[in-house]
Amino acid sequence: MGKKERKKHGVVFAVIAVLFLAIGYLTLCAAVDPERIMPDTTVNGVPLDGMSLEEAAAALEADTAARCAETTLTITANGKSYTLALGELLVGVDSLHLAQRAISSSRGPFPARGLFRIRNSLIGLHITHFPTVTDRNALHAQLKSTGLLDIDTTIQTTYKQKNDQLIFTMGTAGESTDEIALMKQILSALDEGDYDTVIACPMTAGTVRPVDINAVYQELHTEPADATLDPKNGYQIVKSVTGIDFDRETAGKTLADAKEGDTVIIDLTCTEPEITTSDMERNLCKDRLATHTTKVSGSANRIANIRLAAAKCNGTVLLSGEEFSFNDTVGEQTAETGFRKANAIQGAKIIQAYGGGICQVSTTLFIPALYAGLDIPERWCHNYVSSYAEPGMDAAVSWGGLDFRIVNNKKYPIVLQVTCANGQLTASIWGTKTEESSVNVETQVLGSSGDTLKMRTTRKIRFPGQESAAIDYFDSSYLDPSRRQY
Repeated sequence: MGKKERKKHGVVFAVIAVLFLAIGYLTLCAAVDPERIMPDTTVNGVPLDGMSLEEAAAALEADTAARCAETTLTITANGKSYTLALGELLVGVDSLHLAQRAISSSRGPFPARGLFRIRNSLIGLHITHFPTVTDRNALHAQLKSTGLLDIDTTIQTTYKQKNDQLIFTMGTAGESTDEIALMKQILSALDEGDYDTVIACPMTAGTVRPVDINAVYQELHTEPADATLDPKNGYQIVKSVTGIDFDRETAGKTLADAKEGDTVIIDLTCTEPEITTSDMERNLCKDRLATHTTKVSGSANRIANIRLAAAKCNGTVLLSGEEFSFNDTVGEQTAETGFRKANAIQGAKIIQAYGGGICQVSTTLFIPALYAGLDIPERWCHNYVSSYAEPGMDAAVSWGGLDFRIVNNKKYPIVLQVTCANGQLTASIWGTKTEESSVNVETQVLGSSGDTLKMRTTRKIRFPGQESAAIDYFDSSYLDPSRRQY
């Protein structure tokens, strides 16, 4: 056979071979069922070989439901294991869409179906699209509930007060959960459908917060406060407060130079108050500072008014700096408030008025207030000399007009004790003597004009070691000094 003939035979064989291959390939294309998924096809590891679209979607739906119900991840941190249940947080996949992707090769163009079938035979078709978490806030809440986000081995600086020292224990830096990195690892595991691999919790370096010395100062700094009484709680003793202070600038520099774990001691300046709790307990109202008694006489109504006014004043407690007002304490004198009509002075006349006679109570309080050395910002005299007090030693009052006021200028509280019994009215002032003093009270006539007598009562209070005395003046002016009135 010649060369030409051999070449011709070769061409014929090649054409025949191509025809056979074409017929075979077309046969392969024709063998693909467009309503069934090709062999060697999986979605999320679920074999879908030969399934219809509906069957594949149902299988994938069941697989997704199982994953969402059972998905847990194990995370380790600091030698402990934490279980993260993510089922409720997972967002399921679109099973129908994934099934359509799986069957798309079978439903592709007829000439391409053979190639897809060959590809599946060689490497298969494997689609992965696992359920995942899309709500970061929900994932954060889940992590928080496990305690993972509370991991922090950093020890912050602490301090405590011990006697007159402030002791700081400087913090040491550790590490804490790196939430952002941990979320990335969790989402990566979900994307890969890997629920078995234990995740080592990523950590980030901790930071020791610097000491806010101003905040510490505001918390500890205290001005000394004397023990006192609480009028809203039955005048129970309110404990004294020891003053606390320290040099903020020096303390701040010392702490700034300290190293992690160091102990730093800051000296405190402690100032005791003038009156401690024990002082108040021992000395409260133990001394009678002054007392005075006047004889009570007159009508039954007058005596009843005196008893009522005395009872209202009796037991009055004045804290240091507090003021006593006779009018505010006794109140308006009316029949409704229990007072009766009796002789009272109105201008130059003697009249019948509710509360007549109560000036004897204010007068009987005025005299011991003088000798106790209390401040007396308001005092008035009567128009006539009273029968129960020497000229210049009385204190007139009238509702809405004249008042008698005293102020407790002592360090300790005082108590007014005013009683009326057995024809005598006694006013005593109880308190605490903190230093000896002498009180001298004198009255002198300044002059007279017609039937008017002008007088001055002078009080001199002298304390040991003081060259000059404190002097108070109380002026009086009386009509017809020879006439005394109730």
